[in-house]
Amino acid sequence: MATRNASNLCKNQVKAEYRAWVLKAFNIWLGSLFKFTRTSHGANCKVDSATVYSLPATIWEFEQFLAGESLLMTRLGGGEVNLHCFESDWPTYAAQKNSRSFMLNDKTLYRNFNFNYSHDEIPVNAHGKSNFGAWYDFCGNPTQKLLDIAIAPQNFKHNSLVFVTFDCNVQAGIQVLPVEIQNFIITRMEKQGGIIADHITDAVVHYINENTGNKVRCIMHVEYQAQRHPMMLLGFTNSRQVLEDCGEVKNRISREKKSNTVATKRTLNEQEKKQLRSDLKSFKFTRHELMEKYNCNSKQVGAQLTWVDRYGDIGGYADDTMHDLIVKCAKGI
Repeated sequence: MATRNASNLCKNQVKAEYRAWVLKAFNIWLGSLFKFTRTSHGANCKVDSATVYSLPATIWEFEQFLAGESLLMTRLGGGEVNLHCFESDWPTYAAQKNSRSFMLNDKTLYRNFNFNYSHDEIPVNAHGKSNFGAWYDFCGNPTQKLLDIAIAPQNFKHNSLVFVTFDCNVQAGIQVLPVEIQNFIITRMEKQGGIIADHITDAVVHYINENTGNKVRCIMHVEYQAQRHPMMLLGFTNSRQVLEDCGEVKNRISREKKSNTVATKRTLNEQEKKQLRSDLKSFKFTRHELMEKYNCNSKQVGAQLTWVDRYGDIGGYADDTMHDLIVKCAKGI
């Protein structure tokens, strides 16, 4: 996982607010581990143990929160938080290892907290038989590989809470997404227009709902602008306590629609038309980028795309590869 600048956490208030909401959900989830019963001598408390997976990179706010929450278990004399953190980038792993007190497994301080840090990619749950929590902070696109890890059946044992973060910007095109998500986006774009990023979060939520058990519910599906790309943060749980105490949180980024016209209108020469058609076949440029590159309007770009289609080739834009898929299906490719 790529290293992130820890100072970014303080510079983005929306991101900080969403992280706080995740902590609130985990606070409720951890509270469900405490079982209080009345006895003839007063009250008795039994505390279950929990397993949590995370990808902290250089931001350890979530993990520090979990270590702090384990102190209540210490006071009540039961249960443990078993935290497994993962980092595939060696420089980040080497720099972060044993850099915080809770990482040292000092039982005089954190007696009910067990920490493990691995130089590896984060896997599906391999430790918790129940009470499993995770934050799969992938930051990449929702590919089949990452989705299979995040929503594996092993992750939704009894009383589980899973959050996952994905990039909304599909740079390599819609083809990097699972077919079910592609189809959802294509249908939405045909009905409502827009670009892939306008529909990708809804598509991923729908995919996860369709591929998890009927007891798993979505409690959070929001978007926020990160340093470079818009991101989605999703939360799913089968914890009765979390479902009762957490209302659904939903938010989408309001994307500014780019104008399809330019101030200067002129006639394209034959060489420019030929090069424009070549650019359309490459799928490397958005419509707006082509308008700026050739100093023309959207109708002129569209005319060349029509020319490409008419003569049996496939063309389209970097942010609208739906056209590519439709043409391929029509031609049986």
